[in-house]
Amino acid sequence: MNLTEILIVILLISASALCIALIYFHFKIAKSVQSISSNFANLAFKINLFIDSAHELSQKTENVIDEIDTQLKVSRSIISDVREFANKLLNVETTIRDVIVDAVFPFKKNFRALGKGIGSFWENYKK
Repeated sequence: MNLTEILIVILLISASALCIALIYFHFKIAKSVQSISSNFANLAFKINLFIDSAHELSQKTENVIDEIDTQLKVSRSIISDVREFANKLLNVETTIRDVIVDAVFPFKKNFRALGKGIGSFWENYKK
């Protein structure tokens, strides 16, 4: 065996080793790509679930906001009605006070005049 034959044998052995290494690493790379593909599919599924959940949350939030708007309108209406009722009560109170004052003051003047008249009568009577 001469040197070229030895080098050819070494070259064939290293080429065979490289082919075996290529097959082995190709299998590993294919397995990694399959794992990455599986991870992406799982991620896509979870993202779809998240999007559906976010959409449902958005709809429920919109419903809650609509309900809050309705309740605020009802509350404003009640407050407005109470305010109007309170104003009517205050107006009635003012009206009653004015009526009583207008009715009592003439009597008060008449009672003073009557008191002065009785006082004058007793003074003149005593003389």
